[in-house]
Amino acid sequence: MLENYRIDSFGVIHQIHHKPMLYDREYLSYYENLEDRTIKLGYQRLGWLLGILGRIPKSVLEIGYGTGSFIEAAQISGVSQCVGCDVTRYPLPDNVDFMSWDESLAEDWDVVAMFDVLEHIPDLSFLRRLRAKVLAIAVPYCRWAELGDDWFRDWRMRLPDEHLHHFNPDSLCAMLASYGFECEQINTFEDGIRLRPGETGPNILCGLFQRRHSDQPVSVFHGK
Repeated sequence: MLENYRIDSFGVIHQIHHKPMLYDREYLSYYENLEDRTIKLGYQRLGWLLGILGRIPKSVLEIGYGTGSFIEAAQISGVSQCVGCDVTRYPLPDNVDFMSWDESLAEDWDVVAMFDVLEHIPDLSFLRRLRAKVLAIAVPYCRWAELGDDWFRDWRMRLPDEHLHHFNPDSLCAMLASYGFECEQINTFEDGIRLRPGETGPNILCGLFQRRHSDQPVSVFHGK
């Protein structure tokens, strides 16, 4: 493993020491310049979510909503309560409310979405406080376990100080199971839009997780 990284018991790779990142308007502008792709992703993500649920959620919280394409699609689809939470109060679509971090963790949600977000949050223990029936996630697909240190060193999605945690399917499912979320579906469907010319996947890992009932046993995979 590279210097300044460690692997936990679930198989998740963490950067040990890091500098704080500034997620300001300049940072967001990168995604605004990819507007067509971002809008397509928002609707693609919503379609994937609705296809599995088979219903319109009663409430959706998007943590790290960025340009707001997904939460806007949710609002248009008929979700009665749509809320965005982010480190900066970026503009939100009409009829979508903003909540602070602490406020959002104090509420009950039908669906919580975190697309390209989990890898940025320094302390993942907030998942213990997250009151969601369904969790929809997209993270970079880390292939260190199969391809090794040389691949990880040059991986364009490693992004030191920005991406602090790295997941593969087993480690993502194992970590979330320890917080009470069981995997319903995991795939790489976003690669159809997000792969760069000449690039081969898998690149982006997407998962839908259901809150486990309290009487169900915890099943935890311990990575190498």
